[in-house]
Amino acid sequence: MSAYADRLEALAASAADRCTSCGRCFEVCPTAREIGLEATQSTRRVGELVALTRGAVPAEDLQKWLGACDGSARCSEACPEGINVRQWVTIAKMKALEATRVREVGAVNAANRFRHMAQAVRLLASMQLPSQTLKRILAPAERRTAEVLFYTGCNVLRTPHIVLNVMDILDALGLDFDVVGGTAHCCGVYQFQEADLPTYERIGHRTFQRFGQSGAARVLTWCPTCTKNFDELEKDVAAPSFGLDHVSEFLAANLDALKVRFKPDQPRRRVVIHEHLGIGATLASMRKLLAAVPNLELLELPQESGFSYACGGQAAKFKEREQAIHRALAEGAVALGADTIVTMYHSCHRALAGAEAVYPQLKVVNFTDVLAEALGRGGHPDYYRLYKVGGAMDEAVAAARRFLEDNGVTVDEASVQSLTADIFNETGLAGSRDAFAAAFTALAKTT
Repeated sequence: MSAYADRLEALAASAADRCTSCGRCFEVCPTAREIGLEATQSTRRVGELVALTRGAVPAEDLQKWLGACDGSARCSEACPEGINVRQWVTIAKMKALEATRVREVGAVNAANRFRHMAQAVRLLASMQLPSQTLKRILAPAERRTAEVLFYTGCNVLRTPHIVLNVMDILDALGLDFDVVGGTAHCCGVYQFQEADLPTYERIGHRTFQRFGQSGAARVLTWCPTCTKNFDELEKDVAAPSFGLDHVSEFLAANLDALKVRFKPDQPRRRVVIHEHLGIGATLASMRKLLAAVPNLELLELPQESGFSYACGGQAAKFKEREQAIHRALAEGAVALGADTIVTMYHSCHRALAGAEAVYPQLKVVNFTDVLAEALGRGGHPDYYRLYKVGGAMDEAVAAARRFLEDNGVTVDEASVQSLTADIFNETGLAGSRDAFAAAFTALAKTT
């Protein structure tokens, strides 16, 4: 066992020692109810969690609970002892997998998931970003010298206009910053989820170490999964040499500096935020930021914001529930007279970007779109939204042709089929996939 694995064991052991088996964490768990586990069995399930942590064979119903976890963090919020139950469950799930299958199975699963994600990210980024920008993002973290490092993670590069927005906002603040991300700087989520800890250490743990080697005083995360992993699987294991904040929290802390730069002649908007809890103060930070934008009215809409910490990912195991949440959001926004849905994260943006095809009175933007526009910056085309809404693809195809050539990347018909499935098989709201498939198949035949 490695020193890193020992420290994870110590975190879980500390949680088990502090636990009183009151069962509150299990009682409030949204996914336990989703798979039919009874709240009346709460003390038994938590007792099984303690036993697993101390070396027992994982019980069947405990494994079901661990496998259903979507990281909502309702458990941690409910714990009267202040235990980070989500962190504990994450480590316990790894222990349960280690106890019930050979590591090679998880290693193969993780490698396949990573490979598929990397291929999709590479293609989508190459279709939407100029080569110079992409090379800047992908350059090794340890070679950077800026005071602030903006860490994108991997999957936001499917919707890279968000990255460009954040860069514009940080630039408007006059910061000495650099940007780093892509699959070469992965947080290792697939490896940890599949209990391939040795490979996780070479990927996620190594990425975190590279931040320290950059010499940056502060690292700003974007991806909620990266934020959760680094907060709970790295920062709690060993204190880093740099400060770690989500972009939204950092911007909210610098709101005064942003407000004096906001342009007063902003378009009038009636806005509903697509809400998620579970990642620090991100929701509260975004509310604070949006409330300061001129001519923006923030509307209150009750939502199932505690079901998962973000759309997709671990929550993708419950597609029907996610679809119901998205429909209720859009219909509630229409009923309130909203004209805009503002997304928090990139996976949420991908899920809702096509809402206009179903609800033409609504526009979907990311919170960074709103802030960049208020600063007189931004304006970066959201090509992913064009994909999801459907209809005429002329603008998206013309941009893709230009960027693919600039990046020296070609697409074939098999790649288009794979991308079409990636884009349109996710939960959320969208137009017809036929427009994207037809337009980009034609592009593939001419490149």
